[in-house]
Amino acid sequence: MRAATIVSILLVSAGLSACSRERAPAVEAVAPVVDSATVARAQAAAATLGPDLAGMLQQAIRDGGLASAVAVCADSAQARTARHATDGVAIRRVGTRLRNPANAPDTLEARVLAYFAERKAAGTMPDEMIGVAQTGENGGWELRYLRPIVLQEFCTSCHGARDSIDPAVRSMIAERYPADSALGYVAGDLRGAISVRVPLPTTR
Repeated sequence: MRAATIVSILLVSAGLSACSRERAPAVEAVAPVVDSATVARAQAAAATLGPDLAGMLQQAIRDGGLASAVAVCADSAQARTARHATDGVAIRRVGTRLRNPANAPDTLEARVLAYFAERKAAGTMPDEMIGVAQTGENGGWELRYLRPIVLQEFCTSCHGARDSIDPAVRSMIAERYPADSALGYVAGDLRGAISVRVPLPTTR
């Protein structure tokens, strides 16, 4: 994949051609120039978070079974995610359907998730989306980076069809997440995205 291009008011995927940019979600205003080092910081944060969380959950399953993994996810996933927020980088996960309310997407993230879903259905989902947006704080700007999360087979044990989930696991999910709607997925579905924000210097 060639270097990402960040273009004025558009949030575009790395490698999209100019003729396809109008299909990407709009941000707003005129964006500042973003250097490759800033993009690389966001990419690195996203690239390490996914395997870290997957490894944590797989270890929990090996140590204590699926119910243990639900508890670990509820008690530790947010804290583990926060470890990847360094040097001004903010990072979190957002979902297409929610289990933890803390993972609700903001307006821009929701638009990007919809775009990922559209492109996935067409067989052309991008590996990442990169853009800039105003923060609303003193006219500041930030890099916005989103990487899609595709559901893995082992995740269906807690996110698959309700009737296929072990009753003890269903009970723990209901206890921990009374408003849970993150069920009914199959392996390969779009589960959400890793969302990264990096503040950008103010230009004069």
